[in-house]
Amino acid sequence: MSLGQKIRDFRKERGVTLSKLAEQLNISPSYLSAVERGIRKPSIPMLRKISEALNVSIAYLVGSADDEATAEKLRFLRESRGLSIEDLAEISELPVSSLEKFERGQATPDLEDLKKLSEALNVTLRYFLEHSNRINSLGYRLKKLRLKQGLTIAALAERCGVSPGLISQIENGQTTPLLETLEQIAKSLNVSVTYFLMPQDDIEDLLSTLNPDVLETLGDPKVQSILRSVRDFDSSELKYILNFIHFFKQNRNLL
Repeated sequence: MSLGQKIRDFRKERGVTLSKLAEQLNISPSYLSAVERGIRKPSIPMLRKISEALNVSIAYLVGSADDEATAEKLRFLRESRGLSIEDLAEISELPVSSLEKFERGQATPDLEDLKKLSEALNVTLRYFLEHSNRINSLGYRLKKLRLKQGLTIAALAERCGVSPGLISQIENGQTTPLLETLEQIAKSLNVSVTYFLMPQDDIEDLLSTLNPDVLETLGDPKVQSILRSVRDFDSSELKYILNFIHFFKQNRNLL
């Protein structure tokens, strides 16, 4: 999708007319029209203004289509939700054939498709639009965590029950593991699978993957108080607390 097409699609998605956006940018409607049709290219300062006016990153506007990144995000998110291709097709009202192409990186979903997918998977549109960088890549984070824990590739592979070659390929970005494999790796490194799937340097991306009910719960001061109290507990201590809470809820009327 060209720069002009992206600007036009986002302008329409925001419900802004060509004249209104041009007025906001202090340029002529004819100039903006030429930009949207690919006849003119905006200057860097003008591109920044357009980015701010439409509330979309410059990286997305000028970046080329990242089919592989979109495919990886879509497949991982679908599988983490426990949905089949057919399930997602039904929820998003997109053809199975299109979803299969998106997940293989053979086609790029347009803005309307991404909106349907974000709604169906209960994430923000930004989750798909923001480009991942090397620091936030799955392989980079895996290698960083492995080295931090003092593990060799062979040692981690043995823990996970996979080949050292697969771990090496994942770290070098040569392959993307199945979600089941990634869950094994996460468990072996004592982290959540979310650590690998979401950019850790950007909390908004992490929050965008959460169900609205979960977000509302996390906003409850009582829940926050409990989380602060138990965040440094080990697994056995946490299990004890959870069992106690379960016991209390069942017998609260007797206490």
